[in-house]
Amino acid sequence: MESSRWIGRPAADVALILAWVPLALAGHFSEGNPRALSLLVACVMFLSFAHQPLTLPFVYASPWRLGSHRRLFLLSPAVVIVAVSVFATAIPVAVAVVGGLWNAEHTLMQRYGIMRIYGRKQGDNQAKTEKLMVFTWFAVPLLFVVARNDIIKTVNNFGVITVTGTAVKILAGMSAEATIALPLVALAACYLAVRWLAGEFRSGRRNPGKWLYVASTAALFAVAMVDPIAGLVGFVGSHSIEYLVIVNRSVAGEARHPGLLGDLARLPHGRIWFFVVYLAAVSAAFALLYYVVPAVVLLVAVLSVGALHFFYDSFIWKLRKPEVSASLSVVASPRVTAG
Repeated sequence: MESSRWIGRPAADVALILAWVPLALAGHFSEGNPRALSLLVACVMFLSFAHQPLTLPFVYASPWRLGSHRRLFLLSPAVVIVAVSVFATAIPVAVAVVGGLWNAEHTLMQRYGIMRIYGRKQGDNQAKTEKLMVFTWFAVPLLFVVARNDIIKTVNNFGVITVTGTAVKILAGMSAEATIALPLVALAACYLAVRWLAGEFRSGRRNPGKWLYVASTAALFAVAMVDPIAGLVGFVGSHSIEYLVIVNRSVAGEARHPGLLGDLARLPHGRIWFFVVYLAAVSAAFALLYYVVPAVVLLVAVLSVGALHFFYDSFIWKLRKPEVSASLSVVASPRVTAG
């Protein structure tokens, strides 16, 4: 059936797949206007901040999800807060590097995971190729920008001093290494793309949703080579939008489970109220952290929530789990993981 190839409705999937396009266009046309670019970046960074704490109610308000790793989910917040507090004060450079790499890996794994949702709907076995392909595709524009010595300009124009920004600045001194690595990585990216296409045609499967998502990802990274600001805005912003949409769909699947999240999902317009209350709470927390508390508290809070978001996501989005597969309308399999 045609609809089974899509995560939701085809039109909604296409809008989500291309969500980075208007963001990238806004970034491109704002580059000549510092005020407009600053406002756009502030909105994108707020969106990025807003999607991360969503993992916490998604875990703690769902008994079956909390019970899957109860001890880990109960102990992790205290461990993470202590670790972030110590390392952010004692070794900020290490936090910058680890945070930047982890953030990039997390964002790429989400793109890989969405590819696998589409792939699982068609029963393909392209998981290993797709994971390598996504990472090498990302590395090409990154190495290209570093090799051109544009990395500092890009971060400065982006106008946000973040852990990720600090990590990117460290790359500025690796222009020579990037120049050497770039052709090798580009060759690997081309090889993996050809291998993926061959696998798709060889299987005889035709999933327009998956093909469009892969093509859209390739186009995003191509834009990042030509216009790093536009690419970065699209990359960061679309990641948050994708996460909110996927969580919204998974919350609907909670209706079959007991617990607070399940109770909300069963109410008329329950998901809408969940997100309204959540976004109001996150907005209030962001305002409090940004305008009231000391800067060090803001740093520790943002890094701790981000670390828990990255860490928990690596456990709760495994497609081999029947509950997760059911919430995303795919068939569970013990051999494939969404990431």
